[in-house]
Amino acid sequence: MTDSLAPPDVPVWLYKLFTGHQYPYVRRQAKFAKKDRGADGEREDPTPEEIRQKFWEIYPRCSAKMLQEVKSGMIVTFVELGNYEAGTFQAFIDQPEVFLAETYGKKKIKVNFYEGENFVCTINFKVGGWTGHEE
Repeated sequence: MTDSLAPPDVPVWLYKLFTGHQYPYVRRQAKFAKKDRGADGEREDPTPEEIRQKFWEIYPRCSAKMLQEVKSGMIVTFVELGNYEAGTFQAFIDQPEVFLAETYGKKKIKVNFYEGENFVCTINFKVGGWTGHEE
């Protein structure tokens, strides 16, 4: 089943990540793009179409940062593995597990998306059969 709002050239998981309620950046940008305010002075929530339009404004400008989760005792830190400018990570979008395994190996990887300096959303992957932090 496909999401009727997701354009055919991005996977449903990516569209939902960017436009879902967990990470409100795209939804909030769509809401604040509305000029009209209701009787209470508040902007109305954006329609699904307005959210889709805002997604297509924001997504093409987004960069991606790959980070490896490293646990030391009770502390979890992240080591930067790679940065990808807008439009340069299509192989990741098409097959995230395959891309991460071939590029970075068996790791727990966090992928952050940014529009300029603004954080948009994040997703975590346990890559290549990762089962735990290596001692």
